[in-house]
Amino acid sequence: MSKANPFKERQARKAAAGAVVAVPGQQGGSPAATEGDGHSPAGRTFAQGRPEKMMVLADLPEPIETPDATGDLSDEEEQILALCMRGVQQFEDAWWVMGKAMANINNRRLYRKTHGTFGAFAEEVFKKSRPIAYEEMTAYAIGELLSARADKPFERNSNEMSARADTPSIGKKAASALNPITKDYGPDTSIAVHETIKDATGKTVTVKAISGIVQQVPRKEDKELSQDELTALVRELVANMPQPGRGQQASALEDLRSAVMHLEAAHRALAPARIKKALEEDAGEAAKILASAKDTAAKAVARANGFLPQST
Repeated sequence: MSKANPFKERQARKAAAGAVVAVPGQQGGSPAATEGDGHSPAGRTFAQGRPEKMMVLADLPEPIETPDATGDLSDEEEQILALCMRGVQQFEDAWWVMGKAMANINNRRLYRKTHGTFGAFAEEVFKKSRPIAYEEMTAYAIGELLSARADKPFERNSNEMSARADTPSIGKKAASALNPITKDYGPDTSIAVHETIKDATGKTVTVKAISGIVQQVPRKEDKELSQDELTALVRELVANMPQPGRGQQASALEDLRSAVMHLEAAHRALAPARIKKALEEDAGEAAKILASAKDTAAKAVARANGFLPQST
């Protein structure tokens, strides 16, 4: 009796579950591909079963802002939505591709086919909260630029299964930690910061290291820096990063200093202008976030007071 192949069994289960990528609100088969050059969304086919090559990042169009898009989706928008949903399904682990797909759905307002807002679409279809979806959409450009093999298609291995051919040089959490820099100065500057931290530490950059540095960099609205000034500041911050002390007591003190540093960074991040803008964007959601911030601050105060000498 031949040994069972779990990879082929999983492939068979996927095929049995349905050969068409599910697009919200779509009945029956996927949109039929119209004649084209094979590179535009209208010129691609969407059938599964792997008769065509797996998607690469370049297959997705640029997420063009379309604030006036209303009504039913056009044929081209239907094709783009189907393409984006296919990208999400096939590249759940390739986070930068999923981020770009979500950016298309949001910026082009493709979610309007079935939902009133992108936040509702993200929560129901992607099972992601609106803030997390936006973080990933901001971070995708860094993954695209930093991953030297981001545009490599999946290749078949000896089991005739699709194998990841592209290995990103930065993870989703690390790229998201750079989002404040990306939002203020763009992905190229974020990459410069990432490389500066890497060169200064001489090792793989951890999410904790990136977060600790980025949180100490002033936001652009508070103080705008040139890229040279920004990278110089980052090198200085890296040089002044607390080093693990000798023994348990020193390590605990450094952890406590680090925790306070994060609290101070959070306080700076809660700038009045930023809060006002968030309230204008979504008053209800912003109020929930502010209430959570207030609760967290109260817990921090209570915990600190519990260990401080009580005044008489």
